[in-house]
Amino acid sequence: MATLRLDGIRKRYPNGMTALHGIDLSVADGELIVVVGPSGCGKSTLLRILAGLEPITAGELAINGRRVNELEPAARDIAMVFQNYALYPHMSVAGNMAYALKNRGTPKDEIRRRVANTAALLGLDDLLERRPRQLSGGQRQRVAMGRAIIREPQVFLFDEPLSNLDAKLRVQMRLEIRRLQKRLGITSVYVTHDQVEAMTLADRLVVMNGGHVEQCGTPMALYARPATRFVASFLGSPAMNFLPVTAHAGGVVLPNGAQVALPAILPEGDAATLGIRPEHLVEATASEEAAATLDVTVEMLEPLGADTLAYTRLPGVETWLVVRLDGAHAAREGQRLSLALPVAHCHVFDARGARVPMTGREDAEALAAQ
Repeated sequence: MATLRLDGIRKRYPNGMTALHGIDLSVADGELIVVVGPSGCGKSTLLRILAGLEPITAGELAINGRRVNELEPAARDIAMVFQNYALYPHMSVAGNMAYALKNRGTPKDEIRRRVANTAALLGLDDLLERRPRQLSGGQRQRVAMGRAIIREPQVFLFDEPLSNLDAKLRVQMRLEIRRLQKRLGITSVYVTHDQVEAMTLADRLVVMNGGHVEQCGTPMALYARPATRFVASFLGSPAMNFLPVTAHAGGVVLPNGAQVALPAILPEGDAATLGIRPEHLVEATASEEAAATLDVTVEMLEPLGADTLAYTRLPGVETWLVVRLDGAHAAREGQRLSLALPVAHCHVFDARGARVPMTGREDAEALAAQ
């Protein structure tokens, strides 16, 4: 069991490129932190720094209060699960799991006991004599996890471990990782570009962009109160709708002149962006407290079974307005819908992309949730 603390971690390469710009982060004992972001945002570099595979340019990294900046990977008591499994092809499942223990000089009886216990935990009992080439992708990933678990490390690091699996297997392995991490109680840092993985696995979520931490908090806090337009666009599927607006005394105005009554505080005439998620747009007749009512035309439908995505156009606005409808909804292309924007689910972002708080209570709730 361990805590992690990152204070002002920077990574600058000899060619002048800065991958990390002063990362501050604390991970509690037994917590599962998921770091998510697009390619090139610095999340893999951060993981490699935690593992000791990349030197730190500036800042301090501590495990259980002990500075580990200069420690070699083997001395940090960290186990890493890689994207490509990194199994030894000439060894059996048992041999792969036992390899690190043999290198440490662990007694044979202890190795056998740990291999048996770990195999039982992961459902690998019947596969111990097989070679990696005889295993499915999911089985290989479980072996890779077993090799990490058997070492009984202080910290687990996961580097996009499910990216090579098909969609159905990713869901299964996601649940397996979450179950195991909770059962073992090992402090874990999990890196992914998949926001569904991030939302479902994390105790806390770290959204990175351009080497910076955009926001850190519980998944639902970030979903409900994104601090920036980037976070709002990255979390949620389909993505949040964004409409260009101009601030005025009673809220904001759309390009077609439609007014949206919101308590957002922005100087009159400032350019801004109004955001609302597809699942939060409702037909006007079903809304009790609406910031505005918008008349749109359905141009395309995507039936998904339980839901249907309607791609609609609002007069005077170039971007799609995507609406998540019930799968049984009788919507058709060319139909006009009257949509209400619920005040509680509207987000306003200023010209810099920062979210504009609408009430003091909302700020307090967001801080409490994080």
